[in-house]
Amino acid sequence: MIRPVPMKSSMYSINRFLDSEYGDFGFVVEDLKLFPSGRYLAVLVRLDDDSRFIHAFETGGRLLEGWEKGIPVPCADEVVMFPGKRELAVFTKCYTGEVKIYPIQSDNPESDALSVTFTRLPLYVNFTSLGRLVVFCDYKVEYFAPAEIEVIKIPTPSNGFAYLHSVKDTKDSLYLLYTFRENQKPRLELGMVPLPMFPYYSSLEFWDGVETLSKSSIVPRGGRHVGDIWLENGSFIAALGTKGGNEIYLMSAAGTKVALLPGELVFLSFTSRGLFVITGIYGGNLKAWLVPFDVINTTKKIKVEDFRGDAVLGRYVPGVVDPKFAGISMDGRVLYLGRSGGKSSGGTFYYFLRRDVDYLYRLEVSETPNRESESRVGVSELGPVGNKKGETAEKTGGTFLEPLLQRFKQVIIYGPPGTGKTYLALKTAKNAEFVTFHQSYSYEDFVEGFRPVEKDGNVVYRVFDGVFKRLAVRAIYDSLPEEFREHKNNAGYEDMKLAVQKFLEKRRKGKKTAIKPQREFYMVIDEINRGNISRILGELITLLDPDKRLGAPNETIVTLPYSGELFALPPNLYIVATMNSADRSIAMLDIALRRRFAFVELSPDPEKLRGINVDGIDLEHLIMRINSIIEQEKGKDYTIGHGYFLDVPSADDPRQALYLVFYHKVLPLFQEYFYGNWEHLRSLYPGFEFIDERGRIIRMNLDEFMDALRRLGGSE
Repeated sequence: MIRPVPMKSSMYSINRFLDSEYGDFGFVVEDLKLFPSGRYLAVLVRLDDDSRFIHAFETGGRLLEGWEKGIPVPCADEVVMFPGKRELAVFTKCYTGEVKIYPIQSDNPESDALSVTFTRLPLYVNFTSLGRLVVFCDYKVEYFAPAEIEVIKIPTPSNGFAYLHSVKDTKDSLYLLYTFRENQKPRLELGMVPLPMFPYYSSLEFWDGVETLSKSSIVPRGGRHVGDIWLENGSFIAALGTKGGNEIYLMSAAGTKVALLPGELVFLSFTSRGLFVITGIYGGNLKAWLVPFDVINTTKKIKVEDFRGDAVLGRYVPGVVDPKFAGISMDGRVLYLGRSGGKSSGGTFYYFLRRDVDYLYRLEVSETPNRESESRVGVSELGPVGNKKGETAEKTGGTFLEPLLQRFKQVIIYGPPGTGKTYLALKTAKNAEFVTFHQSYSYEDFVEGFRPVEKDGNVVYRVFDGVFKRLAVRAIYDSLPEEFREHKNNAGYEDMKLAVQKFLEKRRKGKKTAIKPQREFYMVIDEINRGNISRILGELITLLDPDKRLGAPNETIVTLPYSGELFALPPNLYIVATMNSADRSIAMLDIALRRRFAFVELSPDPEKLRGINVDGIDLEHLIMRINSIIEQEKGKDYTIGHGYFLDVPSADDPRQALYLVFYHKVLPLFQEYFYGNWEHLRSLYPGFEFIDERGRIIRMNLDEFMDALRRLGGSE
């Protein structure tokens, strides 16, 4: 089943930013594109004077750095955006046409953009997933492009007409789904062109050289064609339908088959889960469906009952739902579906997105039993401490952090307070060693150092191993060959360390005995930014590199300064750390440390409070309202997490629980954040009645408090 959850907080943040930037000029959102990764959104804004600007956001609603001022689009004609993996290609159809390719993560994407121009306007342009620019145009059209951009020119046929429906590429091939019309007889074909492209000297030579993988004399008729291609492990599937039609044609090496739709086609796209389809029934609902790959590959004729999901996205109004305003992430978890309106300007008519409806959804998909293990996101070979390698995240309670840990070995979770950072860390690393860094925490606590002990009535100093060294010894011992593990599973810590020292000595001398980790070991460091990290880690900063761990290409074994013992990090030891972004910026962390950690941001998630209502107060809307005030004045790092309110609805008296949370957790933060700026705060946000002009908390009884919260939630 598919359950669409509107991402209201994301669209609220985006719309709030656009209102603050362009509200005085009058504007519409002319287009929006979702990136295949599902991480970013590109928004094309059109002002009343027909000027246009592009902004890029995370799907969580945060504006990307470098895109604050917007990228101006100096073209009054049609503009088409093509999101790629790390770039956004923008095709402007003014004069002879131009494509600009902007890096999505750049301090100045406008200055870092690459430009491709043409001598005549192309018929069709596409930007592939591998960063190639495909241009369908007259054979004589020339282009001018920088060396960094690979341009593939597809010539229009000289003896007929061709319409390209979809383009996909691999490292060495380009796949085309197209309709070819010759002598008034159309045929649907899926063709392949080897890359680099063979030299051709006429359009006839090009089309003769295209390898036809599948073809059909049955071509969808009617209006706008909607098509896509799926490539995986050398196999291919192509899908083509017509907006408003009742069937889809599926092409593969086995031939062409027809899929009968449970309604009129609105949108289709392949995802890693299968073919995703949106259909509508006139006078009825708009619905999302999924056809798994096993059904596509094994069923001769796909029937209505093969479509799974039946998720309602709203009422179906054919005139305002267009496949142009739709997109889905490659993993099938983020959906963009817009509703359009129309407007005339300068003698032309264009469509734009209506902003009064939800058009961004998180899709919660329940897989069928035989494909569940294949499609689950966040499953890796890693398990928490004590779990055998190969157990799934479903069995061990794993999270989406596991693939990151497998790749980078250590992760820092950062974000505002109350977003669940420590909870996520402990859920990922069950039974882990847990420490909290602070100003007094030292290398001697973490790795090793001298400690006073009493011996024969005197105080002497001995070297004691710290928590991280002890964990590393256990992890290495767990990976040793049997010849080094005399005590096997009954070994004490000193026995383990002795075996590990013998192993490291031989390994340092050149004996590269293979290690075979049996389990995974985790260290959770809470509030990592509160300690003097460089001093606490010492030489371990170097060892954190994955390529310097035992068994890696640049394996490094060091001698510790206090004990003189050998030390290394094994491949089965992982670090999960947390830091509060409101306490200290990530930019202030040591550069060497930042390079060795992967960073994961946890933002407030108001949707976790969806449907929770306390005496007429919607908690989801309340936290969005509070955070909009904080973010506007202080920045996103100072917002508050949904965790502050999660326990409110389960309390014996939810009203009293909300009162206590607000007065004893939220308002003290406001006092700290807005110290000395109270008049400004009250003038901008008249609904905020809890702090007076001198910064003092105004005490109210419970009924007065609830009334004030309702006014705050209703004030914009």
